[in-house]
Amino acid sequence: MIIELVSLRNSITKKKRFDVVSEIINQSESDIVLFCGHTIFDWNDCIELSSRVTNIDSLILFELNKTDESSFIRRKNCLFRIEKGQILNMFTNQFFATSQEIEGNELLCEHYIDELETKRCFSVKGKKCLVLQCGEINIIKNIQKENNRPVFRLQNRIDLEKRFFNLLNSVDLVLNPAHTPMGNQGKMEKRREMLSANKRYYFSTSNSDEKHLIDSAGLQYSFYDGHRLNETTREINNYAQIRVFVNV
Repeated sequence: MIIELVSLRNSITKKKRFDVVSEIINQSESDIVLFCGHTIFDWNDCIELSSRVTNIDSLILFELNKTDESSFIRRKNCLFRIEKGQILNMFTNQFFATSQEIEGNELLCEHYIDELETKRCFSVKGKKCLVLQCGEINIIKNIQKENNRPVFRLQNRIDLEKRFFNLLNSVDLVLNPAHTPMGNQGKMEKRREMLSANKRYYFSTSNSDEKHLIDSAGLQYSFYDGHRLNETTREINNYAQIRVFVNV
């Protein structure tokens, strides 16, 4: 299996971003193409993209900044995927961005685990994938005095912890599209190691921001069985950074 990670430069215009995304999709020969968060802007972009897609072989995971599909659906950071050239609404969106939003919030956590189990999984070539959006990686926290050991954040909810790890241990790949590079990389590294443990893969890709050049190593992360992977190929231009991993 071939995995392709795509980071985009935040400063490009909305139109240029859309054109770059369309071009990358149609030129890809990968099995999975994982875009960074806020891939395209809104529902109108999604409709336009559906008319441009010619790639029927790759599975594309992307995110809309906002969705105004109807008066009843007004959400941000909504997940979509493209399969066999068709755009599929996953009917899910980001639940939380920071540790403060999920810390001690049992009702939110329970709803989130429900969402992971029912809407965030899909299979590609026999490999089961799970999607965590950007700061949702904060479902894991670190015990600083124990060398930043990663643990499930709501330690008092053993039932939710068990459900989360049962799901995690049932998948082959964890996909973590992000909006901006995460802070405190020491703690993030430990979390990525956990998410990729037990012979799982973990892939993350982010937009660039003002502090990170498009070719910065901090935009994309790839792990297998608790260890970092090296990409097979990399392409960088003024608008995007693309890394490709094979034999996944």
